[in-house]
Amino acid sequence: MKYEILLADDDDSIRLVLSKTLTRAGHTVKATDNAQTLAKWASSGIGDIILTDVMMGGSEVFETLPEIVQDRPDIPIIIISANNTVNTALKSGQHKVFEYVPKPFDLEEVTQAVARAGKSVNPSKKKVKPSNLKLPMIGRSSAMQPVYRAVSRFASGDLPVLIQGEVGTGKDLVARLLHDGGHRSNRPFLRTNEFSNTSLTLQKVNGGDLYIDEIAHLNFDQQEALLSFLTESEYIPAFDRPRVISSTRKNLRALVDDGVFRDDLLFRINVAEIRVPALSDRDQDVLELAESFLALQSGSGASRRFSSEALDVLARHNWPGNVRELENMVRRLSLLYSDDVITADMVLEEFNKELGGKLGDRQVGKFEDLLELACARLFNLSSNELDCETPYQEAISWIEKPLLLEALKRTGGNRVKAAELLGIHRNTLRTRIKSLKIS
Repeated sequence: MKYEILLADDDDSIRLVLSKTLTRAGHTVKATDNAQTLAKWASSGIGDIILTDVMMGGSEVFETLPEIVQDRPDIPIIIISANNTVNTALKSGQHKVFEYVPKPFDLEEVTQAVARAGKSVNPSKKKVKPSNLKLPMIGRSSAMQPVYRAVSRFASGDLPVLIQGEVGTGKDLVARLLHDGGHRSNRPFLRTNEFSNTSLTLQKVNGGDLYIDEIAHLNFDQQEALLSFLTESEYIPAFDRPRVISSTRKNLRALVDDGVFRDDLLFRINVAEIRVPALSDRDQDVLELAESFLALQSGSGASRRFSSEALDVLARHNWPGNVRELENMVRRLSLLYSDDVITADMVLEEFNKELGGKLGDRQVGKFEDLLELACARLFNLSSNELDCETPYQEAISWIEKPLLLEALKRTGGNRVKAAELLGIHRNTLRTRIKSLKIS
């Protein structure tokens, strides 16, 4: 079907591109650069779908949306925004918003959102008090946008939500955002894995959110009790019915296949799903997170900061412990160094301490045993099974690339310092980096 689109964006080029794209898709478009005109059109009954930017003329469209929703409660509203933070997504969820599309967007993504909006209208969502917006999730990377959009969609819903992600990615924070951003915000957020007494658990949660951290750890008795809780909840009227939010870093489907997790429970809890990305997939979020954690540790009025070189070192780290590991590192740096500027040398010193703690005598001895075994097996391989021409070159290839990468990481990518650390000439390092295709 074709619809009349009310488009609001104060960027002339975006209005032009979207107008042409939607017109080519068969829709008609009325475009404006301000929220006041948008509200006037909507109130007069014009338009089938609203497509609007957040910031126009220095004010947020969220200030105008209540008026639009009151006059046109069934009109789908699609938000597009360059301010891609969780607060924008949460505000989208608190108002009469059908979908939240972050900038930069794909034009096909917008046309598909318009098509979906024409077929369905989200139920009205209860507005959340501003006091409940005090749990921001920091980061503007493209990897975080699906999380923000999911929070926007699910916060005011009633479906069970399963949050998946590695250790330290912020699954607990997502669970709190879902609670604080929805109509259950004034009811309990009960974190527990004890459901043996269904009546007592229902009394405690009192129509709020029941949060189960690492649901994969539940034993069979706990799983059965949770199923009983879910079944009993279905007899409660929708407005007072509790919601189950769970999180895990495990593959629950694999656990079902292994016979340690009930498939009927998986089907009940995995209705809506949010996947939280690893910090290594979040582009430059490391820098924003690090600076925010430092400001939090330093207190209001403090002017402490990271040097650009220190931020570069932090950005190059893989962060296997994700956001939690980064936060702990910043806390430690803040306590150990009183300088106004946290330098790259300070960061590298803490990384070196961590590495030294991980490579104790026992671990090094084990590593040497494994290396000796690998070298012994190397001579049993035929020439066709070797990646290099000789066993010697093969063994060297095992260690050279990770060694160079570690040296570059410790020196913040400075090749001269990395060469000095390795004890080789910088031209040799440059040649080996090119040969090994190290970026």
